Amino acid sequence: MKFIHITDPHLTKPGQILWGTDPCDRLSRCLDDIARLHGDAAFCVISGDLTEMGETAAYDGLRQRLQDFPIRTFLMLGNHDERTAFQSVFPEEPSCADGFVQQVHKTDQGIFIFLDTKKEGRTSAGELCEKRQQWLTEQLAEAGDAPVFLFMHHPPFDVGVSHMDPIKLDDPEAFVEAIGAGANIRHIFFGHVHRAGYFNWRGIPCTSLPGTNHQVSMSPESVGTTYSSEPPMYGIVSLHGEQINILFDACLDRSPIPGK
Repeated sequence: MKFIHITDPHLTKPGQILWGTDPCDRLSRCLDDIARLHGDAAFCVISGDLTEMGETAAYDGLRQRLQDFPIRTFLMLGNHDERTAFQSVFPEEPSCADGFVQQVHKTDQGIFIFLDTKKEGRTSAGELCEKRQQWLTEQLAEAGDAPVFLFMHHPPFDVGVSHMDPIKLDDPEAFVEAIGAGANIRHIFFGHVHRAGYFNWRGIPCTSLPGTNHQVSMSPESVGTTYSSEPPMYGIVSLHGEQINILFDACLDRSPIPGK
């Protein structure tokens, strides 16, 4: 089974420029590439920061663009999103009983759990409040020994980027307690840090991705003054029994071979 992971498109109103590029155009080109090369994927996940400012117009643009995208897509929220605006544009998207944008997707290859780590207020940090923790614990208990794959926007641990680590998931120990019922968590996928990375946290393999519009500088001295224009990537994830393969494709950074 194959699926695609995308993160952090930071969409604006159509035509608006962010950090020197058009985020709507960048995401659209990524989706075109995925549809062309990976139309056989079972589904696609966009793991948060769908928009830059949580504007309804940005969500409208995303909805319109996805209408022509041939792969089922799961949408998640990040700190730049606005839950109410998202739900007004995507009212059919599942939410848990407490109104958070969380859902479970069950397949014969495993159980996929999509978390809502958006924290209310003027903060870039993430949160999994008691209600969301309880929901997660219940889903993991119900999963039993089945393979589980978790998706979240904020990582629950430091990734080693000094200006991003303070805005990870708040109270990571509470998250550890919540996943205690998970007998077979195979992988955690997250966004937020705008970097391709591999981590092994408490014995659980984890991966992150660059955003589709811009990347975060690794240098703390550059915060607020520079950004990284490195190309976006999407993740191509293949499940083969006990084996998980993840390849990263810098889809907008291809050039013809000289002389060809």
